Amino acid sequence: MPKISVLCPSFNHEKYVGFFIESLLKQSFKDFELIIVDDFSSDKNVECIKAFDDERIKLIQHDFNKGINAGLNTAFKHSSGEISVFCASDDMLECDALEKINKVFENKSDISVVYSNLHIIDENNKITGSVKLKPRAENELLHDFFLKGNCLVSPGMAIRRNSFEKIYPLRYSFCNLQDAVIHIDLLLSGAKIYFLEQELVKYRKAQSGISTSDLDASFAREELEIELLMQSYLRLKDLNLLKQIFKDEIKETKIEPYEDTLIFFLGMMALRSDDRARKYWAYHKIMEFYKDEQAAEILRVRYNFTFKDFIALLALFQKDKVSKLYQKKNKYKKLFKASLLLSFLLVILICVLLMR
Repeated sequence: MPKISVLCPSFNHEKYVGFFIESLLKQSFKDFELIIVDDFSSDKNVECIKAFDDERIKLIQHDFNKGINAGLNTAFKHSSGEISVFCASDDMLECDALEKINKVFENKSDISVVYSNLHIIDENNKITGSVKLKPRAENELLHDFFLKGNCLVSPGMAIRRNSFEKIYPLRYSFCNLQDAVIHIDLLLSGAKIYFLEQELVKYRKAQSGISTSDLDASFAREELEIELLMQSYLRLKDLNLLKQIFKDEIKETKIEPYEDTLIFFLGMMALRSDDRARKYWAYHKIMEFYKDEQAAEILRVRYNFTFKDFIALLALFQKDKVSKLYQKKNKYKKLFKASLLLSFLLVILICVLLMR
């Protein structure tokens, strides 16, 4: 039974999967298995994987496209290692990555998850930058995930098997935020985090252009996924932990968490976010709680929150609307100025041509 299982969903990576597998076979730590799951690729991805003859490589093929989390689920189901390491088949590992990850788990028995920094590489494996994580406590991470967004990375993240089992199986439907949900679920399950300072993973960021429509679809999908991501926090019943996570917001708003008002409390906390989707979720949670006379009385007694205060929350969204209108106005203003300049230049050009 290997010590480490590398879990790798793979889809249409014929150009890169060979580099990834080579980086694994060059590892100084040898006691590992690679569970690579081809998610019904349409290129020569499978042929490239099969070109490697090593008993530590296990290839599993989906009979139709299922998504990243489905690939991780399949890989974990067929793994046996004490530690699971997440990798994508277009990334690469530094030759001592698994050794350094294993050393952390051996020396720190209380650690559940290990993260490392990343090198960014282009399509030609050239390093173009880096991603450096900011080490912080678990409650600070939960705060930033709730109010801001993803503050961790998934390439190279390593998890003890018993910690991953607490959040397994992963939900298929998440796409843009699939790794953020994994991080949050681990933190909510009580996972203890360790940050390695070294860049152990070469994370590939292709330079090819992305169309505007693809970007629009990606942003739309992310906003739709945020609602379910935020729902994860409703499982959090530890009032002391909530007070640690939102200590600054509680001090500012004077709104404390209680067992019977958690939905309202989290809604009011989420209103502090600058993110539109999070604020919409917040308003809906407050609406959900503020539904009858009993709820209204609880809010009046606990927080001196009345219907007048509820109506006043709308101002937060009107500001967003005004801001968007202002941005749109500026956009059209710039276009108008550009068209005037172009017209002026055309008139001059015509005059010059007529004078000849």
